Amino acid sequence: MEKVLTILEVSRKQDYIFSSKKLRENAARSADIAYVTSSQFFREAAGELYDERRNLVYSGGGHTVLQFDGSEQARAFARQVTEAVLRQYDGLELFVKQTPYDNGRTPGENLKELSAALERKKSVRQARFRRLSFGVERLDGNDFAPMVVTGGQGRRLGPTNGPFPPAGWEFPKEFDDLAGEDNFIAVAHIDGNAMGARVSRIYDRNGGDWTSCCSSLRRFSEGIQKDFEAAFTEMATDVSRCCPKLAPWLPVRPVILAGDDVCFVTAGSLGLECARIFLERLTERTNHEDGKPYAACAGVALVHKRFPFRQAYDLAEQLCSSAKRFGAGLDPTGRVCAMDWHIEFGQMKDSLSELREDYATEDGGRLELRPVAVLVPPESKDAGVRDYAFVKALCRSLQENQDRIARSKVKELRTALKQGEVESRFFLHDKQISDLLYRGFDARYQNPNTRWNEYRRMLQEKAEADKPIFVDAAGEKRCLFFDAIEMMDHFTVLEEVEA
Repeated sequence: MEKVLTILEVSRKQDYIFSSKKLRENAARSADIAYVTSSQFFREAAGELYDERRNLVYSGGGHTVLQFDGSEQARAFARQVTEAVLRQYDGLELFVKQTPYDNGRTPGENLKELSAALERKKSVRQARFRRLSFGVERLDGNDFAPMVVTGGQGRRLGPTNGPFPPAGWEFPKEFDDLAGEDNFIAVAHIDGNAMGARVSRIYDRNGGDWTSCCSSLRRFSEGIQKDFEAAFTEMATDVSRCCPKLAPWLPVRPVILAGDDVCFVTAGSLGLECARIFLERLTERTNHEDGKPYAACAGVALVHKRFPFRQAYDLAEQLCSSAKRFGAGLDPTGRVCAMDWHIEFGQMKDSLSELREDYATEDGGRLELRPVAVLVPPESKDAGVRDYAFVKALCRSLQENQDRIARSKVKELRTALKQGEVESRFFLHDKQISDLLYRGFDARYQNPNTRWNEYRRMLQEKAEADKPIFVDAAGEKRCLFFDAIEMMDHFTVLEEVEA
């Protein structure tokens, strides 16, 4: 009997999720996407045409792969499911592609060809059908779930899945519930490292055994979903312990938790720390199917609470990609967890590369250390000062020593840093704030052993303490202080978690 493979994937996910300006609605639309590619929805929409044990290959990586006994059954299933999505979820695009299983190829080759065929179909987009909303929706006793009407658009609500807030806390419903005194929120996007390579190894390990390959992929995907959700839950619990005065609104809310693709929103000053904790909790877990730990990278966009959420998410994605490139430079196998961030002060440029043009100094250096490493295995290349722990320590030092060095002078230093190293040293001397350089020394040598070794070197060489403003990092001159100065009004250390 002919075996037919079918892949389903929601296209333009961000367009659908962020079509609303309400945080609660964004999260609900993300849940819609997970629901329409789940076994529960398939059973409700296709009835006897779908049996999870017989038809499901695996679900993960933003798509679901199924197998059917013949093209007629596959087409009937696709027709039922796509019609249900079209009727119930206005604006949601579900792409379906079917290919016959080629016995002359390995399971991995067949699955790769299926994904490639879907990408070809998406790139052509010869036809796109969507139901227009009528403005008023009715309830139908035969429908699967209640309908919600929002802004003239109606859709069926699937079951609520995913992590729940810690006991006694609630996820914020609006952006106003998240923003702190500075009226900023942080949009964090996190993506797993080297997942494609791990899937390829599963293909290779199972050789030509289709049944074994399907079972292994299913266990691997289920493990990813469980572990990434667990990392978020543990991070949210840590935040609740550190911020008891903020109850009942937990200052973090998940928006997307689709396998290794994660987006959550936090209070602006907690964005970097929440991303750091998530990465730390994630790396403590191991996928039981391939026996390997996880690594991921994060991009964090700090924006005003009225800033368009879709643009903030796009920026967070670009920042995550920037962190991945930096991490790959330290370890091509993807074991480095790195982070990049940006504070949006109204620049409103189209891309991260355009935003970073403003960070060039007049003498050819760079103002920012970002991206930075959060977690680096011992065998990987050392990130040096491009390390989150350094930026965090320096930022905290600047916050704690504002009574010694006027905050206004520290802020004015940014203009001198932009002009370059010589002008920066002149400014520090002129304003009598050269002691600021000791903050950089303390942040660079936080470990008692490394600090003692530096003191020993100074004594042996009869040299002064190493207190640079700019350092050479991979052939580029980068400023040690700018990131911390820029973040000092938008950064809160989660003390209890750190302890």
